[in-house]
Amino acid sequence: MTDTRRPPACHHDRTLDARVTREHRDDCTDPETHNGCVPCTAPHCVLCGRNHTNNDHPLTCPDCISRVRTDLDDIRWSCRHLRWQATRAGRDGRLVAAAPIPGGDAMVMLARAGADAEDLVWSRHLDDDHHAQDVVPPLLPLLGWDHQWRRYFGHQPPAKPSVTGITHYLADHLTQMAQTSTGPDWPGFARDIAALRRQLEAVLHDERDPERGVSCFECGDRLVRKFSAPKPCRHVAQARRAGVTVTQWVYTLSTYPELDDDHTQCTDQGGIADPSVGQSWECIGCRKHYTPGEYANAVRSDLLRAGPDGDGWTHVAMAAEAASTQTGIVFPANTVRRWMDRGKVASLCRWVAGASWGQRLVFWPDVAEEAAAAVERAYVAEQKRAERARQKQQLAAAVASGLDVDEAGRRLGIHPARVEVFVEEWAAEQRQTAS
Repeated sequence: MTDTRRPPACHHDRTLDARVTREHRDDCTDPETHNGCVPCTAPHCVLCGRNHTNNDHPLTCPDCISRVRTDLDDIRWSCRHLRWQATRAGRDGRLVAAAPIPGGDAMVMLARAGADAEDLVWSRHLDDDHHAQDVVPPLLPLLGWDHQWRRYFGHQPPAKPSVTGITHYLADHLTQMAQTSTGPDWPGFARDIAALRRQLEAVLHDERDPERGVSCFECGDRLVRKFSAPKPCRHVAQARRAGVTVTQWVYTLSTYPELDDDHTQCTDQGGIADPSVGQSWECIGCRKHYTPGEYANAVRSDLLRAGPDGDGWTHVAMAAEAASTQTGIVFPANTVRRWMDRGKVASLCRWVAGASWGQRLVFWPDVAEEAAAAVERAYVAEQKRAERARQKQQLAAAVASGLDVDEAGRRLGIHPARVEVFVEEWAAEQRQTAS
């Protein structure tokens, strides 16, 4: 009889570096300081290491299979737009086609690497001249994995390999690939596909590095912000043919009556999927998608435990990001630096032997308190502005009803000095209207 009981939920404990349940061992000395210490004995997904597996999915959970399938779809979609990126895209008004290497990285990724079939399979000798920052033509790793999986399944290789054909083939057999332990390296395949997807995203977003956050509290890898898919404009208009800058092109979109009501979507060139505080963060290791609350907890945990020395001292940019996540109000790094210069928060310069320069650090608990105080001050200021606007409106209504301005101010309890300011503001508004 099949055991249908579900194992207890578990979570990753950084101190123990293991997944544990919420139960405590019999010899636990301080159960109040942590959320459990009994190791989870259930089998976990080989990709995320987070979800439990079962008889139907003995190696890989359905969530991870779905993410790999989405990566393959994104790779296929991105490769179709490499030609557009190489010929028309750019930044700061400069086309990629006019770059030192015409077409830039997009043109490099379009190449078939000068080989075909077995010659296109990746080998360690290619690393001799390959740098970490160099892009890789998508067909190169895809065809390498395609040959391995086709050989394992006993399928014939395609006569003319293509990104579209390979990604469709891999997606069709993904469920079987994810649950085999005797075939090619499935976790390595998933990592390569995810890395290829991120590389294509970077190229289609003009080679901008993804914004990196704190470490994942599930696997310890770094968090990155996910890019959304850009929507290249397909309209052909006089401004584009004239070769104007990107800024001018976006500005003149509304001047063309031939564009439909949907033309505003042409200005969406991707970027972070949701730039709101705490949104769009995912782990590049276990692929966990973080909610704003989970990301806030990860930031606080990383600052207090995994900072430079785990003692609360952290980098200025990381403290600013944490304060923004905690309060919901954006605090730039320069704001934290001003707090440091004015002595509102503790700071120090940490020097390491052998380094040319010291590193300026800030004490995170002080930053958290100052950010909370700044939010409180902003709230009080907003309340005062609203009260002032209300008093001005009430005074204007009382004067309009025939009361003397000073008498109206006394009845409404408005300070005489503020009444004078209101009168001066009304006089200035009238002069501006008359002019």
